[in-house]
Amino acid sequence: MANQTQNILCIKSMFNSDIVENLYAGVVKCISESETIEEIEPIYVPGAFELPFMANKVINSSKIKVDCIITLGCVIKGETAHFEYISGSCANALANLNIHSKIPVLFGVVTAYNRKQAEERSQINFDHSDNRNIGFNVANAAKILLSSETL
Repeated sequence: MANQTQNILCIKSMFNSDIVENLYAGVVKCISESETIEEIEPIYVPGAFELPFMANKVINSSKIKVDCIITLGCVIKGETAHFEYISGSCANALANLNIHSKIPVLFGVVTAYNRKQAEERSQINFDHSDNRNIGFNVANAAKILLSSETL
Protein backbone atom coordinates (compact mmCIF):
# COMPACT_ATOMS: atom_id res chain seq x y z
CA MET A 1 0.00 0.00 0.00
CA ALA A 2 2.95 2.37 0.55
CA ASN A 3 3.54 2.80 -3.21
CA GLN A 4 -0.10 3.57 -4.02
CA THR A 5 -1.26 7.20 -4.13
CA GLN A 6 -3.29 8.03 -1.05
CA ASN A 7 -5.63 10.93 -0.40
CA ILE A 8 -5.51 13.21 2.61
CA LEU A 9 -8.35 15.57 3.40
CA CYS A 10 -7.95 18.61 5.64
CA ILE A 11 -10.96 19.90 7.50
CA LYS A 12 -10.22 23.48 8.53
CA SER A 13 -11.83 25.68 11.13
CA MET A 14 -12.51 29.26 9.99
CA PHE A 15 -12.19 30.62 13.55
CA ASN A 16 -8.71 32.03 14.23
CA SER A 17 -8.20 31.65 10.49
CA ASP A 18 -4.73 33.22 10.41
CA ILE A 19 -3.39 30.53 12.75
CA VAL A 20 -5.27 27.77 10.91
CA GLU A 21 -3.94 28.94 7.54
CA ASN A 22 -0.39 28.71 8.94
CA LEU A 23 -1.15 25.18 10.14
CA TYR A 24 -2.45 24.37 6.68
CA ALA A 25 0.75 25.76 5.14
CA GLY A 26 2.58 23.21 7.30
CA VAL A 27 0.39 20.39 5.99
CA VAL A 28 0.95 21.47 2.39
CA LYS A 29 4.72 21.74 2.95
CA CYS A 30 4.91 18.24 4.45
CA ILE A 31 2.68 16.62 1.84
CA SER A 32 4.62 18.27 -0.99
CA GLU A 33 7.63 16.23 0.14
CA SER A 34 5.75 12.97 -0.54
CA GLU A 35 5.34 11.32 -3.91
CA THR A 36 2.54 9.00 -2.77
CA ILE A 37 0.15 11.41 -1.01
CA GLU A 38 -2.26 13.81 -2.64
CA GLU A 39 -4.40 16.35 -0.92
CA ILE A 40 -8.11 16.70 -1.61
CA GLU A 41 -9.60 20.22 -1.66
CA PRO A 42 -10.09 21.20 2.02
CA ILE A 43 -13.46 21.46 3.71
CA TYR A 44 -14.20 24.44 5.97
CA VAL A 45 -16.24 24.49 9.17
CA PRO A 46 -17.07 27.46 11.41
CA GLY A 47 -14.98 26.44 14.43
CA ALA A 48 -13.15 23.63 16.22
CA PHE A 49 -16.38 22.31 17.74
CA GLU A 50 -17.66 21.44 14.26
CA LEU A 51 -14.55 19.50 13.20
CA PRO A 52 -15.75 16.12 14.58
CA PHE A 53 -19.15 16.48 12.91
CA MET A 54 -17.61 17.09 9.49
CA ALA A 55 -15.00 14.35 9.95
CA ASN A 56 -17.79 11.90 10.78
CA LYS A 57 -19.79 13.09 7.78
CA VAL A 58 -16.79 12.48 5.49
CA ILE A 59 -16.11 9.05 7.01
CA ASN A 60 -19.69 8.01 6.31
CA SER A 61 -19.84 9.55 2.83
CA SER A 62 -19.62 7.50 -0.33
CA LYS A 63 -18.81 10.65 -2.35
CA ILE A 64 -15.31 11.32 -1.01
CA LYS A 65 -12.54 8.70 -1.05
CA VAL A 66 -10.00 9.53 1.65
CA ASP A 67 -7.27 7.54 3.33
CA CYS A 68 -6.69 10.02 6.16
CA ILE A 69 -8.40 13.08 7.63
CA ILE A 70 -6.43 15.93 9.19
CA THR A 71 -8.41 18.34 11.32
CA LEU A 72 -7.03 21.86 11.76
CA GLY A 73 -8.22 24.43 14.24
CA CYS A 74 -7.19 26.82 16.96
CA VAL A 75 -8.79 27.44 20.34
CA ILE A 76 -7.29 30.24 22.46
CA LYS A 77 -8.28 30.66 26.11
CA GLY A 78 -10.38 33.66 26.91
CA GLU A 79 -11.91 34.89 30.12
CA THR A 80 -14.55 32.16 30.45
CA ALA A 81 -14.69 28.37 30.65
CA HIS A 82 -15.62 28.23 26.95
CA PHE A 83 -12.02 27.25 26.10
CA GLU A 84 -12.19 24.12 28.25
CA TYR A 85 -15.54 23.02 26.83
CA ILE A 86 -14.62 23.54 23.20
CA SER A 87 -11.09 22.12 23.31
CA GLY A 88 -12.08 19.14 25.47
CA SER A 89 -15.19 18.31 23.45
CA CYS A 90 -13.31 18.60 20.16
CA ALA A 91 -10.39 16.46 21.32
CA ASN A 92 -12.62 13.78 22.84
CA ALA A 93 -14.95 13.56 19.84
CA LEU A 94 -12.04 13.35 17.37
CA ALA A 95 -10.32 10.71 19.50
CA ASN A 96 -13.54 8.71 19.54
CA LEU A 97 -13.84 8.96 15.75
CA ASN A 98 -10.20 7.94 15.36
CA ILE A 99 -10.70 4.83 17.48
CA HIS A 100 -13.87 3.72 15.71
CA SER A 101 -13.03 4.62 12.10
CA LYS A 102 -11.04 2.68 9.55
CA ILE A 103 -9.74 6.06 8.38
CA PRO A 104 -7.22 7.82 10.65
CA VAL A 105 -8.54 11.12 12.01
CA LEU A 106 -5.64 13.28 13.13
CA PHE A 107 -5.74 16.10 15.65
CA GLY A 108 -4.14 19.27 14.30
CA VAL A 109 -5.92 21.62 16.67
CA VAL A 110 -3.84 24.13 18.59
CA THR A 111 -5.14 24.68 22.11
CA ALA A 112 -3.30 27.60 23.61
CA TYR A 113 -3.56 29.80 26.67
CA ASN A 114 -2.77 32.93 24.65
CA ARG A 115 -2.28 34.14 21.09
CA LYS A 116 1.52 34.11 21.38
CA GLN A 117 1.50 30.36 22.13
CA ALA A 118 -0.80 29.74 19.17
CA GLU A 119 1.49 31.73 16.89
CA GLU A 120 4.52 29.77 18.11
CA ARG A 121 2.79 26.49 17.27
CA SER A 122 1.90 27.69 13.78
CA GLN A 123 5.20 29.17 12.61
CA ILE A 124 5.87 28.93 8.90
CA ASN A 125 9.66 29.35 9.04
CA PHE A 126 10.20 25.75 7.97
CA ASP A 127 13.94 26.19 7.48
CA HIS A 128 14.54 26.77 11.19
CA SER A 129 15.20 23.77 13.43
CA ASP A 130 12.99 25.24 16.18
CA ASN A 131 9.88 25.39 13.97
CA ARG A 132 6.92 23.84 15.78
CA ASN A 133 4.20 24.01 13.15
CA ILE A 134 1.53 21.58 14.36
CA GLY A 135 0.13 21.24 10.83
CA PHE A 136 3.49 20.02 9.54
CA ASN A 137 3.82 17.62 12.47
CA VAL A 138 0.35 16.13 12.05
CA ALA A 139 0.88 15.72 8.29
CA ASN A 140 4.13 13.93 9.05
CA ALA A 141 2.23 11.61 11.39
CA ALA A 142 -0.24 10.96 8.56
CA LYS A 143 2.61 10.06 6.22
CA ILE A 144 3.96 7.58 8.76
CA LEU A 145 0.52 6.02 9.35
CA LEU A 146 -0.21 5.75 5.64
CA SER A 147 3.15 4.16 4.88
CA SER A 148 2.75 1.54 7.59
CA GLU A 149 2.42 -1.96 6.17
CA THR A 150 2.38 -3.82 9.47
CA LEU A 151 -1.37 -4.55 9.52
